[in-house]
Amino acid sequence: MAMIVKEMLEMGQKTLEGAGIYDAKVDAERLLCHMLSLERGELFMIWSKRMEDGQCSRYFELIDARATRLPLQHITGVQQFMGYDFKIDKNVLIPRLDTELLAEAVMEYAEYFKGKIMLLDLCCGSGAIGISLSKLCKNMKIVCSDISEDAVRLTKENAKALKANITVKKGDLFEPFKGRLGNTKFDIIVSNPPYIETEVISTLEEEVRLHEPHLALDGGKDGMEFYRQILKEAPKYLNKGGMLFLEVGHNQGNILADKLAHMGQYTDIEVRKDYNEFDRVVICKTQVK
Repeated sequence: MAMIVKEMLEMGQKTLEGAGIYDAKVDAERLLCHMLSLERGELFMIWSKRMEDGQCSRYFELIDARATRLPLQHITGVQQFMGYDFKIDKNVLIPRLDTELLAEAVMEYAEYFKGKIMLLDLCCGSGAIGISLSKLCKNMKIVCSDISEDAVRLTKENAKALKANITVKKGDLFEPFKGRLGNTKFDIIVSNPPYIETEVISTLEEEVRLHEPHLALDGGKDGMEFYRQILKEAPKYLNKGGMLFLEVGHNQGNILADKLAHMGQYTDIEVRKDYNEFDRVVICKTQVK
């Protein structure tokens, strides 16, 4: 049955509200924009337009898919990060707004480096951090790496689509950068590693628990497994005075800062909060000896 846009959106919103979707109105609008290739701001221009039967059916198929708690980004295949559209699928973590704080911190400190900056985006997922930085910071040479073959593939696809000149490696943390003649060195290492406690994953919202890869979520029993490995190995791959930027869970900042302080290999340790005043980014430098 043909319907006008306003009626479709109201029905879509009501369906999503009934399914317990938090931001039902926004998601209903975004799904229609995705279907019609429109920006959200353009919806008011077609508010009274009558959609054909096929368009209505297609729209409510999308609504029904979202009502099953399938993430919006898995339906549209896209997530925006730092102003760029990134292809997303079920094999990688969906980039979050809070992670932009990590990229912004890197950009802030990058101004203090002279010449070309060698940067490693470790556990890169979709490549959102590294690719965004390559577009926004022309003085950076970016390497992205991930243990997941799917993540490596998707990062390459995003780099090609966004015309980003980066290198992509596959391997477990620093494994791709070990060499007989010495390890590859970087000025900056940035990482959003898995940091959710294993037992907490089962309590997460359905969109995350059922549809995002546990490989990108599970940080071990205490959520710190990857941090311990990164902190131990990073000095071998950082130039003197090089910097480490890590995204952390809401209560992990001070724990990680204490570990860094006790190691004696890092200095200028800083913990930054997100928009909700939770721990989000830890920054430090390697000791200059």
